Amino acid sequence: MVGLLAGCGGEPGGVGGQVRRSPSPDRVPIVLIPGISREVARVLRGGSLVPFSALALRTDAEAMDHLGDPRFPADGTSAMEFPATLDHELRGVDVRGLQGLVDQLVREEGYVRGDPDQPRDKDYPENPPDVRKDRTRPASLFVLYYDWRRDLSESACVVAERIARIRAATGAPRVLLIGHSFGGVVARYYLRYGGRDVARDRDCPLPDRATAMAVNTPGAESVARLVLLGAPHRGSVLAFRALLEDFNLFGLLSLGLREAVFTMPLAWELLPHAEPDGQVPLLVGANGEERVSLYAVHTWVARGWILGDTQDPVRLRFVETMLTRAVALQRVLDGRNPAEEAVPRLVVGGECRRTPARALATRNGVQFLARDQTDHPLFARATAPGDGVVTAESAMGLPVSPMVTTVTACTGHSTYLQDPDLVARVVQFLLR
Repeated sequence: MVGLLAGCGGEPGGVGGQVRRSPSPDRVPIVLIPGISREVARVLRGGSLVPFSALALRTDAEAMDHLGDPRFPADGTSAMEFPATLDHELRGVDVRGLQGLVDQLVREEGYVRGDPDQPRDKDYPENPPDVRKDRTRPASLFVLYYDWRRDLSESACVVAERIARIRAATGAPRVLLIGHSFGGVVARYYLRYGGRDVARDRDCPLPDRATAMAVNTPGAESVARLVLLGAPHRGSVLAFRALLEDFNLFGLLSLGLREAVFTMPLAWELLPHAEPDGQVPLLVGANGEERVSLYAVHTWVARGWILGDTQDPVRLRFVETMLTRAVALQRVLDGRNPAEEAVPRLVVGGECRRTPARALATRNGVQFLARDQTDHPLFARATAPGDGVVTAESAMGLPVSPMVTTVTACTGHSTYLQDPDLVARVVQFLLR
């Protein structure tokens, strides 16, 4: 990892401007939802020197009963509490995959970055010095960090609660929303269902009734436009790899990472989506493509894919819960949805980099090809056009709609917004 779908390649660079536009008090707030990143992982596990196993979540029966409830301390802390910690720890650190847009909006469009928890707190290095000290007006640009290890509906509830807080502080009826990588999947779920756990048909439990009502209604009512950058709408074979190996996308040895990833609902919910018959075209070999019942527990047991004791009933219950939950959440994001259809969307995906799309079937199990193994005889069948992390098919995997504009880019997963032309296209779409 240090994120299942964290950006590959270098850090996104800022977009400079010769003249900084003065902050405008009447901007429609812009909210950015990042994907998985090693920067967030470092904070979640308590520091870069702490073992990756510290990222593990609880998998016992109590944790499964509370799946979908962001208040539950799956690692000792509620998911509702992490955003403030992450925002504090990561001020001054580039927002992976989105920093280019942050810089452009602040320097050229008059936006001011602020704290989603305290929208009048504008003490961020992107802002001019005089603006950083001001507490009289709320900001207009927000980055929503969250604990992406958790269940999709839990992340959506956290996002919904912060957007409700931003709207209340700014007086804005709607916001402009941008999601990168997994952040785009969270954004789509939020548009459709707010923070509700639709898989179990229950509201996100919040103590304040007014906030709970706002959070548990479709977020589309609060969003004017949505931009999706390299989002894995149809899942990713890299999630499957991370469940089988100590794997990260940065070419680093990550001992103990598989053990932690195994406990994360996120990893299971990002597995490649099944076809209508429940099979997944997951493997390729000398005899052709092999379709797999990826969402059946017996497949994982028979193929030796489960980490640890496969006779442990608690572990088997956890795997079954994860697979069932993944299918349920995939289904509620498939097909057209009236709430989502009301929002204009710009969908961006890469198409110039060969991207893992299948695993290789071998006598001893499965093998995964690296992106540079181009001379392997099965490389062309195991990869597909994409951004190096998310295939173009997955990134563009939304239902066809007159409200959707699609753009393909020749870029890496974390570097969409290093392209000035694409930054300009995104800004135009948001602010036109």
